[in-house]
This record gives sequence, structure tokens and C-alpha cells, in this order.
Amino acid sequence: MLKLYSYGKINLFLDIEGTLKNGYHLIKTVMQSIDLHDEVIIESIDKNKIVIECSDSTIPVDEKNTCHKAATIIKQMYNINLGVNIKINKKIPSEAGLAGGSSNSAAVIAGLNKLWKLNISENEMLKIGLKIGADVPFCLLGGTYLAEGIGEKLTKLNNYKWENILIIKPDFSMSTAFVYNNLTTENYNLYSNNNILNYISENKFYETSLSASNALEKAVEKFHPEINDIKNFLIKNGALCSKMTGSGSAIFGLFECNESLNNAYNKAIEIYPQVFKTKTSAVGINFYV
Repeated sequence: MLKLYSYGKINLFLDIEGTLKNGYHLIKTVMQSIDLHDEVIIESIDKNKIVIECSDSTIPVDEKNTCHKAATIIKQMYNINLGVNIKINKKIPSEAGLAGGSSNSAAVIAGLNKLWKLNISENEMLKIGLKIGADVPFCLLGGTYLAEGIGEKLTKLNNYKWENILIIKPDFSMSTAFVYNNLTTENYNLYSNNNILNYISENKFYETSLSASNALEKAVEKFHPEINDIKNFLIKNGALCSKMTGSGSAIFGLFECNESLNNAYNKAIEIYPQVFKTKTSAVGINFYV
């Protein structure tokens, strides 16, 4: 049996650079692992089947589950006739832009590689991850990365370090496909002059934080203007900056000190259904036992 922690992520920067003929959008984004994590427990079973258990009853446990997809691909690629039981204890909200499902499947890829002694190279694991979703390769690596293309072109950046992050998940969720389907050309190339990559390369984390941007916010705010309300709430209560992560619906605020973080947290839990205190992480997956 193996227990892994699979860490969520936020997008410090996200811009849309164009569209491919197949409809996929070309992006430029800085992804950052955070300490908010799920627990994934993996155990071989005698019966040759994939069993998924999840503490969140709203998440499917059949073939639609990203962990099921990961296990299926590995079993087929490496002719594995063993079964596996995968238990997911959720803390990362789903459909929030925090890569919970992607990080869970990344944990399964890394976990099965170790559990079944497959000796899969890192490069091959990244290829397997990409078959499941564009964020999965990043979740396997973790830390701070620039992602380009459809998200598959990853460039390691200096690790961005920030201790006081507040995440608010409102009472609605967002489908990534829905958000991208509702983009217009006004959402493209909004931040071509942003200096965030230079600031990260120089370890100027304060300036990095002030440069956080997300082109998908405008598309989501058309349907849920309360996104802007949450951002304003965080700024009003001491956040240095506040942005939506990924395609939403979660909003993160970066605070300069623990005191201001706690003050905002205490107010937020009286208003919003899911509020989390976290910090950056240098890893995406961590073996606990």
C-alpha cells in the first residue's frame, strides 16, 4: 500500500495567445503548486479491476474519474493483470481551477510506477499524464513552471515562495470546457507586456505577486460577476493581490503576513462555503509512506 499527497495549483499568470484548428487554445501560464492537497491511497488487489473510492460523493468513481483513466492507461501499456484500489480523500475543491483531479491522476501514475516496480522514466510518465489532461504533467513535477502550447510545453522557473495564501471557493463551479468555449478575441493577448517571468527569474517575489494576471477572469465574470466581488473582498481585507485561478471558480489572495491572512480568513468563513489557508509548495506529488 502507498499513500501519496497530491498538491493543488494556482495560476500566477494566464494569457490566451491563439487557437489551433482543432479548437484547442494556445496559452501562456505560470503554474504554481500549493500546499493544499488531497490524500491518495493506492493498494494492489487480487481481482483484475480498478476500484475508486472518494470522500467527495459528487466526484464520479467510474471511467470518468482521472485516476481510473491513469490506472487504465498504465495497465494497458505495461500489460498489468493486477487490480488496484484507489482511495481519494479530498480537500481540494473540484471544478475550481486548482487541478485537484489532475493532481490525483498524477499521484496514481507515480504511485503505480512505484507499487508495481515498472521503472517508468519521468519523461514517459509526463507523456502518460498528457493523455489524461494538459495539467497532469505539471502536477507530476510540481513547483513553479511556465506552461505554453496547450499546456504541455513546460519550462522550469525559479521556485516562487509565498507563505500566506487564502483561497475562496464560491458556491458555484466552472467547467474548463465551458469557459474556453465562451472566450472571444477580446480575451487574447491581454498581458503581452507583463514582466512576471523577469521578476521570477530575479526572485523578486513581491513584484511577482503584483504581476499576477488571468485572462479567463473576464469570460467567467460575464456569467458570475461575484468573481469580482470576491477579488474585491480579498483586497479590501489586506490581500496584496487577488486573482481567479485557472478557469475558476476559486479565487486566491496573496497576503504579506500571517496576521492579515488570519483576519481575512476569519471574515471569509462567515460568508463563503469553502475557504482555505495555504502556501506555495516546491513539489506536486509527495510519497507519505
